[in-house]
Amino acid sequence: MIFTTLKALHLLALAFGSVASLGNVYLMLSKGPHDLDAPGFTNMLRKLYRLSALGAIVTLWVTGLLMTFMRYGWVPGPAFHAKLALALLLLAIILFVNFMAPGWARRGGPPKWLANVHVVAAASFLATVVLATVAFG
Repeated sequence: MIFTTLKALHLLALAFGSVASLGNVYLMLSKGPHDLDAPGFTNMLRKLYRLSALGAIVTLWVTGLLMTFMRYGWVPGPAFHAKLALALLLLAIILFVNFMAPGWARRGGPPKWLANVHVVAAASFLATVVLATVAFG
């Protein structure tokens, strides 16, 4: 029962994480952060994506570690180690963006290079999911 609950929470966090990660990329692919018709709406989306990503990554780490140790103990192999490395990179990116965002908002919006960070985050997220599939079968 506990494992099933953890798995359900993990899958929900994956859904929210994918929306946040890909949503930021979709915003980036628009002309620019304030070239859209509704910059207030765009900024609200950025904040919601940022907070969704934070909630999702924390939930993924907690549920993932609990499920891994409950079921496998430790998973040897390069796929699992690469998955952990990319998940750590993703965690670092999300924490950094959440920490810096209020200051960026006071200065008129995020820096231009942040779009590249969102691409790296999205690629890391997708690669982490693929590597988890490889590692756990």
